[in-house]
Amino acid sequence: METCTQYKFESRGTKFASPARSTAEEIEQQRTSLSKIELLCNLLNAMPDFVMILNPNRQIIFGNKAVADFAQKQGCECIFGLRPGELVSCQHALSAESGCGTSDACKTCGAVLSILQALDGKPAKDECRIIRLTGKSFEPLDMRSWTSPFVWNGQTYCLVILSDISNEKRRQILERIFFHDVLNTAGTIWSISELLNGGALGVEEIKGDLANATSQLIEEINSQRQLLAAENGELQINLTRIKSLEFLNAIAGTYRKHELAMNKSIEISKSSVDFEFVCDEPLLTRVVGNLLKNALEASKFNQTVTLGCGKDYDRYFFWTRNEAIIPDDVKLQIFHRSFSTKGAGRGIGTYSIRLLTEKYLNGKVSFESTPGTGTIFTISFPIIQPGK
Repeated sequence: METCTQYKFESRGTKFASPARSTAEEIEQQRTSLSKIELLCNLLNAMPDFVMILNPNRQIIFGNKAVADFAQKQGCECIFGLRPGELVSCQHALSAESGCGTSDACKTCGAVLSILQALDGKPAKDECRIIRLTGKSFEPLDMRSWTSPFVWNGQTYCLVILSDISNEKRRQILERIFFHDVLNTAGTIWSISELLNGGALGVEEIKGDLANATSQLIEEINSQRQLLAAENGELQINLTRIKSLEFLNAIAGTYRKHELAMNKSIEISKSSVDFEFVCDEPLLTRVVGNLLKNALEASKFNQTVTLGCGKDYDRYFFWTRNEAIIPDDVKLQIFHRSFSTKGAGRGIGTYSIRLLTEKYLNGKVSFESTPGTGTIFTISFPIIQPGK
């Protein structure tokens, strides 16, 4: 039997689902047996979504034409024996020694959970957020999974249908932004103008608030326009020389006027280092601004958010710290595009931070969240030498 030369996995342990795998001979036997159900195979091949049949070890023994076409485009010679996360190059499936379903993050994966439920004899429906590793970059993928037990020759298999709902999730997020955030800000501007028109307040009393609200509205619209350009690969980079402390003080000054900073403090760490570096200033402003907004949103009344910067021999970095602790299940999903702790239809901040930092600014994003320290997000970049 052919084997896929793209990935090799061994059963070396697990942090969630069973790492056990069937042998090549067992998979070939199962695949051959299923291929005899010609009517079923023809029916599943006619479906546009990914349709797979998995054996009890969650390995593919049948994939319809949509699955085969996708695998061919990825350069995978044979899908049989792979698990679904391995097929789509999920970052967690590829980083775990035992493959798909066996990492910490798999505990929150809707696809893995629904597959396990079906193999236990119960149909299931769920959603999963995947970050695909594609060469040196990454690609977010939102999918809805339907699974059902499939009994053949006395053995329970799992029938899986995966549908790409990335566009649906993107639309929901954009609707939330424009129907929630933008309308709220526009409503503030309208309220201020009504007070002005009614003579309740004078121009001098209100002009600062009006300018801030208008600036925030333009910022929200530009932010989403920039994000769409980044996702479409259309974002242009313009490198300039920037001074670190001047840059941080400007951002802190801007966000001290933001509604999220009400009754909270923003400070620049005394350990920060002043240095000159080369980067796209508007893009870096967006990234650090999003980090600061997230930190402010997570903070409570009278708490402080700290900004800092530093450098070593080959990298420079910026960081934010707040006092809140991120729950373990949130840590596992924090950079996914459609994941949010704020409810359905929310979630874009940390995803956009990673997208802009890693895909366009050649940097890295990391975080730690522990009792006593709080939550620290760090973005780091290679130092670009003058003239390079």
